[in-house]
Amino acid sequence: MTAPAKVRTSGRVRPAGIIAIVACAALVVLGGCSSVERVTNNVSKPSDVAIGQCVQVRTAGGDDATVEATKSDCDADAMTFIASQIVSGECGEFENYLTFPETSDRLCLMPNFAQSECYSIPQSAGGSLVDFKEVDCDADAGPDSVIYRVETTGDGSLECAEGQVKATYEKPEPRVYCLASLSGA
Repeated sequence: MTAPAKVRTSGRVRPAGIIAIVACAALVVLGGCSSVERVTNNVSKPSDVAIGQCVQVRTAGGDDATVEATKSDCDADAMTFIASQIVSGECGEFENYLTFPETSDRLCLMPNFAQSECYSIPQSAGGSLVDFKEVDCDADAGPDSVIYRVETTGDGSLECAEGQVKATYEKPEPRVYCLASLSGA
């Protein structure tokens, strides 16, 4: 009986093998990049966002009491907030805040209002950041909100006209919004 012939293979990869390797590598790179994008935009602790950077807030999992925040461009179409400071105590008078499960620190937020635009702003103690919305100026406020138009914005020295609400923020830089109530309280 004769021994089977040895089959010699060359050290080269066939064209189909090269295509498969390149395709797999491309999928890994693209998949990795898109998952990194999602992860880096999530705000899961106060230090995930830089002071002065904007975030968007929306309900998480259909529960109005639970919100999730993501980093955003400040000129995004949806309502954004500016990260103003990280504190272990209370935020400023008009600042809102996010809390996180792993820390007692709060991420204080200032609304990113635009002059001449109108916003529905919650007025009840149970209001949430997701209740802040940019709206048409003739929109219905609903029972626990008021529609405000931003009349003027400026630095900390701005004075508002009589009858306007003056919302003052000291951080990350002094800013004042003069708001005219169009509905409600």
